[in-house]
Amino acid sequence: MSLIQIVNLKNIKMVFRNIARVGFFTTIQYVISDLLFDFKYRIDTINTKMLDELEIDSPNKAHGRYYEGTNAYIFKTAFSHVKIDAPNSCFVDFGSGKGKAMFMAAERGFLKVIGVEFSIELVEICRKNLEIFKLKTKSKTEFEIIHLDAAEYEIPAEADLLFFSNPFDEALIAKVIDNILKSLERFPREIVAIHLYPQGNMAFADHPRFHLEYKWEDGFVFRLSPNNKR
Repeated sequence: MSLIQIVNLKNIKMVFRNIARVGFFTTIQYVISDLLFDFKYRIDTINTKMLDELEIDSPNKAHGRYYEGTNAYIFKTAFSHVKIDAPNSCFVDFGSGKGKAMFMAAERGFLKVIGVEFSIELVEICRKNLEIFKLKTKSKTEFEIIHLDAAEYEIPAEADLLFFSNPFDEALIAKVIDNILKSLERFPREIVAIHLYPQGNMAFADHPRFHLEYKWEDGFVFRLSPNNKR
């Protein structure tokens, strides 16, 4: 990933958007953390992709958001408020894009990391990034990249941290929540759900089964328990 590839109109627009939202110095912190991550591993996660640029064969395309890699600083903030035994846990990223959140989860030592993505183009970029990441890190994390619409994904028994970095709208998250509850009923366990950049999407926050553990300007951390039947 070269500097020329990163400095483009879309990324510049994103920088100015963030300056308006969180201020100049916080934006610089975000940009530096993202640049350092991609340069560290020589991968491509920083460049934004709009949905109309991508090949997506799904009836839920209209419910999706554009691709923007999860900010490394915000990811770290979220996990500073998550209580989970990563070496014995499975992380699932819904709308995994180019794989950045997957790689950051692996850095934290998760036993298994799963990415679910409905764009074949992003899946292919993620696979390339993953090969580079594994070569450079010798990570012991087990990875799985699934090309599938999130609404159709059957959540496995091992999945206990579910990650959403503003991948799609409230209507589609509601469908995923139904799948989460079906998985919980079949395989009772504690589940942590992280929802970043909600932008008014309150599908998790308004659901009675999800207990809010932490809230800040960039998202929510929830815990779902089989004992909470409200």
